[in-house]
Amino acid sequence: MKSKWLYLICLFIFVFSDLKGEDKDSIQHFSVSNKSIYSFILQDSPARLFTMRQFDEDFLSGYRLYSRQMGNYFSPRLNYLIQAVASFAIFIPLTHEEGHRSVLVSRNIGSVSQPFFMSRRGGYIEGVTDNSLKRLRDTDFPDFARLYTSGLESDYMLTHREETLFAFEKVKFNDLMVEYLMRKAMMLQYYLIGFIKYDVDKTEEPNELDRDIVGNDVYGIARHLFRPAMTFQRYTRYADLTPEEVSYVKKLGYRSLLNLLNLNVFGISNIRLSNNLRINFGMGHAMGPYGDFTDENLWVVYKNKWLIEAYVREFENRDHSFLAGGIGLKNYPLSDRFVSSLSLHLWNQPVNLGFNDSESRFGGAVEWVGRYFFVTKPSLQQKGISIDLGLTYKTAGFLPEEVKMQKHLGVRIGTSFALDK
Repeated sequence: MKSKWLYLICLFIFVFSDLKGEDKDSIQHFSVSNKSIYSFILQDSPARLFTMRQFDEDFLSGYRLYSRQMGNYFSPRLNYLIQAVASFAIFIPLTHEEGHRSVLVSRNIGSVSQPFFMSRRGGYIEGVTDNSLKRLRDTDFPDFARLYTSGLESDYMLTHREETLFAFEKVKFNDLMVEYLMRKAMMLQYYLIGFIKYDVDKTEEPNELDRDIVGNDVYGIARHLFRPAMTFQRYTRYADLTPEEVSYVKKLGYRSLLNLLNLNVFGISNIRLSNNLRINFGMGHAMGPYGDFTDENLWVVYKNKWLIEAYVREFENRDHSFLAGGIGLKNYPLSDRFVSSLSLHLWNQPVNLGFNDSESRFGGAVEWVGRYFFVTKPSLQQKGISIDLGLTYKTAGFLPEEVKMQKHLGVRIGTSFALDK
């Protein structure tokens, strides 16, 4: 935590010292509206290393910079090969496991990430006792259930972030094509594994601290949603599932195919309706702490200034559906050097975030982010750097990528780089 604040202080010193000798006329000509923004969250709420949103946003911005430079040094074929190997062996397991770990850390439960493909289980979280997991299950089942779904939740939100960048034409499709398509494929293999009765989990390790916290994500969440009070065991094999749970796993597999219903899968960023209007649309599917949800997404670009994303979402638990939706205006330029984003989310969700709940309650969230770019240099092709402030207020409920499911007021601080597209 101290290193974050030290970095932020150094950033301020760098900025103010640089402004002193800057050509003031050149600053006036800088406009962030025609740049690509690479944002990094330095501190999020709760103040942990890292929240799910923080890791996802920082990873994606870093990956965009990485893939952008790769294209300058390697041929397209070699570039795609290197990205594919890195994504399969390092990047996708890393972000997936950080999704799991972020839920534990939000509950002050220490853990150790072993995210790499070469590790003993090919990516997992260890270092948690059985008693800690059982206590979480018995006292806060929604957070316990989310341990199983949070890795796939992170994967889903990363692909959604990438689709937003494509739709708004803030990234070239080829720069994120490998990461995007491979992450889609990895998500599908998690859900479709129920059709082939594949058991990744054999016997539990003798030392409980060496065990994966959840084992197979989809088998595990199915068993716990239907039988939350059964005798505690970490790993779930296909043979452990009841016929009703097998049917549920297969339903998730079919629904996961909705993630392919997006124009980006076919390399189409958006559809141009006129010189001033472009749109994109698509569907998505993922899981939450009390079941699964399906999204219908819409992106609108108007006059290259109004970047709007909206969605309608259907949550579903065992026997009931709950409607949700949201709309957001992204990086709207209030001036040449200040952009602001505002999002509104509304939902109807099970009253206790339970799989068997029939009653529901209304809730929502408001998110605001402001970015002020106050460093530019003509010699660096009008690049910009900003200080970012974000505020989130939400009622009790599940919002993907927000690790706190209780009523919450959050503050985040970060920095962004504005570069030519």
